[in-house]
Amino acid sequence: MKIKFALVLPIVCVSVLFSGQAFAYTDVPADHEFVYEIEYLESLGLLPMDINKFEPDREITPLDLYYFLLTYSETKLAEDIDLPYLDTNNTDWYATYIQTAINKGLLKPAIHNPTLAPNRKVRKREAIMKVFDTVGVGVNKLFDESYFPFTDLNSGSTSAPYMFRAYQIGILESSPTTAKASKKVTRGELAYYLYQIYEYETEDALDYYSINLDYTSATPEIDTPAFDIFVDIWDTIKDSYYYQDEVDEEEMMYSAINGLIETLDDPYTVFTSPFSASPLNQLETEYEGVGMSVEMIDNEVVIISPFKGSPAEAAGLEPNDVITEIDGQSVSGLSLDAVVDMIKGESGTTVKIKVRRGSTNKTITVTRGYITYSTVTLEYMENVAYVNVVSFSEDTTHEFLDVAQEIYDKQQTEGNVEGIILDLRNNPGGFLDVAIEITGFFFDEDVNVVMLEESDEDKTMYYAEYYGEESEYEYGAGLLSDYEVVVLVNEGSASASEIVAGALQDHDRAEILGETTFGKGTVQEVFFYNDESIFKLTVSKWLTPEGQDINHTGLTPDRVLTNSETTDWQLDTAIEEILY
Repeated sequence: MKIKFALVLPIVCVSVLFSGQAFAYTDVPADHEFVYEIEYLESLGLLPMDINKFEPDREITPLDLYYFLLTYSETKLAEDIDLPYLDTNNTDWYATYIQTAINKGLLKPAIHNPTLAPNRKVRKREAIMKVFDTVGVGVNKLFDESYFPFTDLNSGSTSAPYMFRAYQIGILESSPTTAKASKKVTRGELAYYLYQIYEYETEDALDYYSINLDYTSATPEIDTPAFDIFVDIWDTIKDSYYYQDEVDEEEMMYSAINGLIETLDDPYTVFTSPFSASPLNQLETEYEGVGMSVEMIDNEVVIISPFKGSPAEAAGLEPNDVITEIDGQSVSGLSLDAVVDMIKGESGTTVKIKVRRGSTNKTITVTRGYITYSTVTLEYMENVAYVNVVSFSEDTTHEFLDVAQEIYDKQQTEGNVEGIILDLRNNPGGFLDVAIEITGFFFDEDVNVVMLEESDEDKTMYYAEYYGEESEYEYGAGLLSDYEVVVLVNEGSASASEIVAGALQDHDRAEILGETTFGKGTVQEVFFYNDESIFKLTVSKWLTPEGQDINHTGLTPDRVLTNSETTDWQLDTAIEEILY
């Protein structure tokens, strides 16, 4: 079998002079970092022409982003305007661009109380993903991760394929080896992204080489007699089974894959067929359901944690509850995907979930709802900033930065913020790179956050990077380094939550208060396939900076304290620790 690959080589572009043409923008200095890219795109009519000031150093908002992208792509704009957002106006200048973005599927308004946040600043992760999706840059979700250059971004995260593609075509550099995915993007930088894409897509900028891979003489990778038996049984079923109309080869193959994975006896290694719920759905911040994180542990479906304010929490479901029945049907022997599918449903409908809690059984009726939430919230309790993080999702870093900036601003103007409570209780985790970035907010220097141990026992330390005092407000790293911190955890704190708490504990940066955490000390890599199936594979174990292994045992707080049914002693004690 031969496979043909296209190898794209970088070339040197010849400069084009525009001495005979007036530059439309009056405020871009001749020595500006991106003046060439702005001038080049402007000469082609690929930048907005109805403005005379470009403001290259102005940080872009969602309004700027779609204004520029739809101009660059020369998209026909919508004529009928009916914006669903509560914070936009149908008569403002941007309305036709936002409506067009919605019509083209670039924007997906929330189902419940939709808002655009038109003045928020767009970060690099979001900008690159939207740029690529809008102008049609191909992104290979199955890229070779051995070439992934960035040390501050999880190669298994949703944005990683986009960032790697940006690196391939010259938008992002690999020196230093940080993607800085949470950095705010300026208009000049956005023009630079579009220019690089334009040059990349020009035929003269591509040079192709063919690489032939001949596998005809290769040694089979599956070298066991059992595989020959498998193939023979497969062929025999296809040729000789009496009920041929019941043979579904696709279902047979997906079942065979699941059988393969079940032999690993790892609850976190999961294959999801295109017909099942994605294991990443639990990191979405909007969906219809009950609002909780579940995992398959020892062949039982275990609730890791109900989300704060969710129908699951309101109904009384708790971390470590073992689900035994859904609407009277036993879940024994069912896959995690099948159980999740049974729990999901339209808002307003009910589901009866029977759980085993210790030695007792309870049947709890939950009314499904619209699960919409910010992953980070802030409130003040007696001059203490109370920050609750419910998951480590794609949006968490920029939400956390907004909160950190608000705390910083309050301290600068009022001077009365005594400390910070970081509540990670019932937080099931999320993306590794987000956990690293959040940890960096509390240190004014580069700091080791987590150590990954591979199957060959090779260990790699991952750091949160500090960009300097002048960059704290913009990037977040170091912005909360001067505050006393108490971190709240419980048995529902898992994965990325434990990484953050473990790093802050090992560096004596915060007091950890509450109950022993869940104990998920492994890291999964996510593979996306063309048929929309997903494979989540455990690829490493993580350790705290001091080398502590918390897998299956959990992280022990500095101060162990449990709540009563009526009083949140953990929160009350944390406030006292800071104030007195």
